[in-house]
Amino acid sequence: MTPRAVARASAAGTEATDARARPRVLVLANTLFSPPYPDELAALRDPGTPRAWISDVDADLEYVDRRMRTRPPRRRRALYRRLPMWLVQVLEAHRVGRDYDAILCWSVADVALALALLCRLSRRRLPIVALLTRVSERKKARLLRFAHPALARIILPPVTQREFAARELGVPESKLVALPWTLDTRFWADDGSAAPTAGSTTVCAAGGEMRDYPTLVRAMTGLDIPCHIAGVLDTARPDWWNADDGDRRGEDLVPPNVTFGTMPAAELRALYARSRAVVVPLRPTDSDNGITCMNEAWAMGRPVIVSAVAGQRDAFVEGREGLWVPPGDADALREAVLSLWNDPERAAAMGAAGRRRVEAERDHRVFSDGVSRVLAEVAAARRR
Repeated sequence: MTPRAVARASAAGTEATDARARPRVLVLANTLFSPPYPDELAALRDPGTPRAWISDVDADLEYVDRRMRTRPPRRRRALYRRLPMWLVQVLEAHRVGRDYDAILCWSVADVALALALLCRLSRRRLPIVALLTRVSERKKARLLRFAHPALARIILPPVTQREFAARELGVPESKLVALPWTLDTRFWADDGSAAPTAGSTTVCAAGGEMRDYPTLVRAMTGLDIPCHIAGVLDTARPDWWNADDGDRRGEDLVPPNVTFGTMPAAELRALYARSRAVVVPLRPTDSDNGITCMNEAWAMGRPVIVSAVAGQRDAFVEGREGLWVPPGDADALREAVLSLWNDPERAAAMGAAGRRRVEAERDHRVFSDGVSRVLAEVAAARRR
C-alpha cells in the first residue's frame, strides 16, 4: 500500500471512529413548550429568541413529531394521525428505539414513564434517558416506582426530587443525574440602558407555576411602587401560560400600581432591565418552581425576593443574591420589597452577585455539556 493510500485509510478510520463516538439520539420533546428545532433556530437567527441548550448537545439528534422523519410504515402513519402526540412518541420510540444509541425524553414525563413501562412489559431494553422535573406527584411517583428499572438515566435537577426518588421510590442513586437549570446568558444580559442604581422604575414578577400572586398583590397594595406581573393572577387555571386577553380573572380588582400581562422573551428582558428587583412568590412546593425566573433575573443583574419553600432549598445565599421571605406572608414580602427599593446600591450589589453566579454555574453550556456526557455514557454502555 502506498503512503497516500495508508493516509487515506487512516483518515477514513479516524472519521469512522469519530462518527461512532458521536451518539445517534432519538428525542421525544414537549411539543407545547419546546423551542424551535436546532436546524430551524439556526436558520431563523432571531435575536429575540433565547438559544436552547439542546442546540449545543454533542449528538446527532432525530425528533419524533408530526414530521415523522423516522419514516413509519404507511399503515402506522395513518394510525398515528388519529392519536395524541404523546402516544405517537411512545409507540414510535418503542418501534425504532433499538436503532439509536440513546432515547432522550425531554420534559415529557408521561412519555418517558409510559415508554419505560411498555419496555418492561415487552421485555425490550432501550437506552432511555429521561429529563424530569417533579416526580413526587402521586401519579408520577407510582409509575416511576415500577418504571425506573427500564430507564438508563434520570436527569432530575431539583435536589429535593432526587432525594425523594432515591428514598421513597427506590431509584438507584447511580441513575440520578444532578444538573442545574440553565439559560442563555448572552440573551439574558442587561445592555446597560437601565442601570439598577438609577434607571429602575418598577419591580416585577414572571411565570405561573406554583406562583402566589394574591400575596404579592396584597404586599404591593398601598405602596407608591409600580409592579408588573408577567403572568396571570389566577395561576390555578390549567392554561395559565396562555391566558386570553379577555379572560383575566380577578385582575380588575388589583390596586392601580400593579399590572398584569404575559410577555414574549424580548419584552420580558426589557421588563427585568427596568426593575429594581424580581419577586418570585411561591405557594409551598417540594420542587424548584420559579428557578427559571430567578436565573433570568440574576442574568440581568437583578436581585430576587423568593418565598422560602422546601423545593428552593439552598438556591441562593440570603443577602448575597437576594432575600428569602416566608411563604404567604404579605407583610414580610412588603418589607423585603421596600428594603431593596429604598437601597438601590444594595440591590445592585445583589444583582451583580447573581450575574456572576449564572455566568459560572447556570449558562446553557453547563447543561448541554452534562447532557452530552450522559448520552455518551449511555451510548458507550449500549455498544458494549
